[in-house]
Amino acid sequence: MKVVVTGGAGKIGQWVVRELVSDSNGSAPHEVTVFDRAKRTDDVGVRFLSGDILDLGQVFGALAGAEAVIHLAGIPTHSVAPNEDTFRINAMGTFNVHEAAWRLGIRRVVTASSEAVLGWAPDTMVREFTPDYLPIDENHPVGAQEAYGLSKIACEAIARSYTAKCGMETVVLRPPWVISPEELASLGETSGVTPTRFALFHYVDTRDLAEAFRLAIERPLDGCQVLFTGSGESTVDEPLSSLYPRLMPAIGNRATSLSGIRSSVSNERARKVLGWVPKRSWRQSR
Repeated sequence: MKVVVTGGAGKIGQWVVRELVSDSNGSAPHEVTVFDRAKRTDDVGVRFLSGDILDLGQVFGALAGAEAVIHLAGIPTHSVAPNEDTFRINAMGTFNVHEAAWRLGIRRVVTASSEAVLGWAPDTMVREFTPDYLPIDENHPVGAQEAYGLSKIACEAIARSYTAKCGMETVVLRPPWVISPEELASLGETSGVTPTRFALFHYVDTRDLAEAFRLAIERPLDGCQVLFTGSGESTVDEPLSSLYPRLMPAIGNRATSLSGIRSSVSNERARKVLGWVPKRSWRQSR
């Protein structure tokens, strides 16, 4: 399959590209074009196009001839760019990708969102985030409190609108904290993170996330699929069922189901829809 990966030179993108061109994951290698502002991929056989997702004409040129798009380009987290730039780049870039894909007849677009849509973002919240229930799943209300999370809500709305508008098959993946193999090993060395305040304590290894993106273009799907793509286990040693009530008494008995290593956010839907099984755990690297 001919696949364009926007932002394919970034932290997540490089692993996605490697997954797509690999012949060791049980599927045939894909023909990949990376569309990015800076060339940072050394993968053999990968075509690279330099460009800007805010330029619709350049996006049209990059996507021409593609059969699927994985859209990763944009501001990758909160507090790394001015709020107005974060929202503009993420939302407008996502619009351009979907608009070009529709005009070019591309049937499948997979977009990176974030768990930030929920309303939890460290150091940027104006009100305390308390989950309505645990574990959180795709039915949980969204309520971003900062520009990055709000931009991702907009990205998800764009994907849904193109599905409704023209029947485009869209997939939106909501990864948590994305960690490299080196960061995974470091977590093992420190026996996880040391909790000092409430957090989602949720993560995914870049290699597992890359597999989820590959499956999202390969699996027969219809409509718009929105999926949390975390590892399914927490980043702390203590079960969240006992940790959460201490860190946030207002959470009450909502955490009782989070025994053992269970994460605060469920990945069951991604497992079911994509057939995805995350394999990497910081506990295995201790």
